[in-house]
Amino acid sequence: TGADVANLDNEAALIATRRNASSVNKEDFTYAMERLVAGLEKRKRVMTAKERTIVAYHEMGHALVSAAFPVEDKVHKVSIIPRGIGSLGYTIRRPTEDRFLMTKAELENKMAMLLGGRAAEELVFGEASTGAADDIMKATDIAHSMVAEYGMESLLGPVAYDTDTQGVQPGSSLFLGQTQSWAHGDITQ
Repeated sequence: TGADVANLDNEAALIATRRNASSVNKEDFTYAMERLVAGLEKRKRVMTAKERTIVAYHEMGHALVSAAFPVEDKVHKVSIIPRGIGSLGYTIRRPTEDRFLMTKAELENKMAMLLGGRAAEELVFGEASTGAADDIMKATDIAHSMVAEYGMESLLGPVAYDTDTQGVQPGSSLFLGQTQSWAHGDITQ
């Protein structure tokens, strides 16, 4: 969106200003994008050598699985530098074009890429760590949407089971932060 671009521009300008530059360059935008997507670097967060190794294999798993599929979002960068609140590493993929629709196969590939980190940990170390918690939540959300919203489960058929979009029930409307039921006339917040 326009607001996202403005935020990226502002962040890149701040980075350029911190290095006393007279103009913003490509590296400023790249670093700004990483800060916005993954959070602030946490270089003071000390990981043990074993943890760094696990994170490295985890992120490598994401990148390898992503490279194995014919996906439009190519891997741009892999890092084991901790960022944000809980991220010990990250794999950034960049879309090659704006997209509004995804096929079932593309969603399945995305779930496989999300779970590639955990799979790599299990292959290399014989067990998984807690590092895949966010990946598992994202993959679960995709799987749930495929079945409950998009009707992409052949055994259940093309039926939308999850009709509660953002807490608004069918036959209701959202007005000024309140849900009003048309059938019963009650208002709940």
